[in-house]
Amino acid sequence: MSFDIIAEPVVRSPKDAKPRRGRGFSIEETIQSGLTVVDARKMGLIVDIRRKTAYPENVEALKQYQKDLEEFVAALATEESTATASVAKAVDELSALKAVKDEEAKLLAKAGLKTVSDLAYCDIAKVANKTGIPEDRITEMVKAALKKV
Repeated sequence: MSFDIIAEPVVRSPKDAKPRRGRGFSIEETIQSGLTVVDARKMGLIVDIRRKTAYPENVEALKQYQKDLEEFVAALATEESTATASVAKAVDELSALKAVKDEEAKLLAKAGLKTVSDLAYCDIAKVANKTGIPEDRITEMVKAALKKV
């Protein structure tokens, strides 16, 4: 999931009221949308302090951008919590083996080994490179995992 949509301001030509892309949102537009200038800039929006006009479509675009940003942050938090939960579950399962210590189980889970069968059929050299655990130690763990599977 990526967040690559930025709200763009629209301004109107004073001569014929033709819409075009603006340089930034006015201070009044940011205030009407419930933001401060500092907050808007922290969100990656450009605020043009020289503009005096406030268009309703820009205010709505800012409100929609806030809503989209909040949904994106919530989705990231959910994704992160599920990833943390799966790592914790993997650590519990791997540390159930007598041959695997808790610290080693954490390293194995971070390396992508989530189950005892993953450990039993892993490539020992690759796991040693990813985790920093010596190959002979991983071999002992693999033997214990094979007995369990």
